Amino acid sequence: MAVRDYAPSDFHAVCRIYLDAKPAELASEPGQFVFTPLDRDPVLLTAFNESEVVVHDAGDVLGFAAMFDGQLRALFVHSLARGRGVGQSLLDMVIARAETPIALNVALGNSGAIRFYERNGFSIIGETTRQYNGIDVQYVRMLREQSKP
Repeated sequence: MAVRDYAPSDFHAVCRIYLDAKPAELASEPGQFVFTPLDRDPVLLTAFNESEVVVHDAGDVLGFAAMFDGQLRALFVHSLARGRGVGQSLLDMVIARAETPIALNVALGNSGAIRFYERNGFSIIGETTRQYNGIDVQYVRMLREQSKP
């Protein structure tokens, strides 16, 4: 298993992982969500394309993480690969490459993800409301300060 830089040939797998994992991110949120595939969401696709992306490749791409300007925009793991260290290996790579503090937003109802990030040195610094397909979602803002060499 290895984390490596994203290649354009990974796009189909990344889209599959996103569509599989996005419902789990918002499972505890009220509202009936319609999940738009990554390749059909112009705003998210633009954000993805301008990000530095890494993938976890174990013969098949099992997860991906996207960073841009100190913001972890995405960390998604396919449901069949959860609990196998895929998310941790992706986050480890993001942390290793970061030269500045890392900020992220996690859906308030996604307590498992919040605990995961807290175990990895992130602290809650606030809350924000964002929309997914027109539905308000409460998020916690988290930050991880980078160690100075």
